[in-house]
Amino acid sequence: MSSPRTRIWAWRALGAIVVGVVLITFWPTPVDKPFHLALGRLIATLHRHGMPHWITYSVVEFSANIALFVPVGVLIALLAWPSLWWVSGLLGLVASLTIELTQSLFLPMRFASAGDIAANTTGALLGGAAICTLRYVQSGRQRR
Repeated sequence: MSSPRTRIWAWRALGAIVVGVVLITFWPTPVDKPFHLALGRLIATLHRHGMPHWITYSVVEFSANIALFVPVGVLIALLAWPSLWWVSGLLGLVASLTIELTQSLFLPMRFASAGDIAANTTGALLGGAAICTLRYVQSGRQRR
């Protein structure tokens, strides 16, 4: 799982994802602004058709932040020593704190959120944990 070819691919993918995350998080206005009303209407429609009412705009936004950072965690864990998979969560936390602080200080149309920090860190940690689990399963197969 950590062949030189995999590592080169992982570095390139991580670079591309970081560029995407930077564009999304440092965009001067909230990236969901053009879709906010439409997404709100979609959620209301889905509620009328049986979707649980606890799934709100905030839940969708929180989940999107988790999903945004899962690939970051996966790639960091692929690049780290296997026993250091948890560094993906730590680096996710540092990146998220940097993002939220920058938004708070320099982007007046954006706002910092502790929830975003929690979601981003969770996503990165889940990605790292997934790689840790895959490596564990793979090492068990190799032992047999």
